[in-house]
Amino acid sequence: MMTRRSGLEYKTGARAGILSYLKESGQRPVSVSEIHAHMQSANHPVNVTTIYRYLEKLEADGNLIKYMPQANGESTKATYQYVERTHKCDEHLHLKCVACGVVEHLDCHFMEEIASHVAKDHGFQLQCKNSVIYGFCAGCRREKAVIEK
Repeated sequence: MMTRRSGLEYKTGARAGILSYLKESGQRPVSVSEIHAHMQSANHPVNVTTIYRYLEKLEADGNLIKYMPQANGESTKATYQYVERTHKCDEHLHLKCVACGVVEHLDCHFMEEIASHVAKDHGFQLQCKNSVIYGFCAGCRREKAVIEK
């Protein structure tokens, strides 16, 4: 059942469920298959096409980051992370843990230094939107250190 909101935009139960799941996922990007499985388990069946369409809308509105698979082939599908439009993700890089998948926003003054250095010394202008640096988060590094002892 659809309900009319301001203007021509509609909000459905499926969209509300998808958005809620994205927000609950926090720093952990999720795949379409994870969203689909969550919706099924929450007794809100929705088809995959509907999920993709809504994710495209959220991305176009600036409220979603789409992370593409890693170049080395470890990741096989795109993942998505909800962010507030005011977070300005197109102005900073992102740090993704290859162990747990958490994504952190590198939103600090260091970004200005990086962008300036790359432009001045390499003649290259950074495009930060959806740009990711891969490594290990502090939690996974601590866990790995404990395991190695």
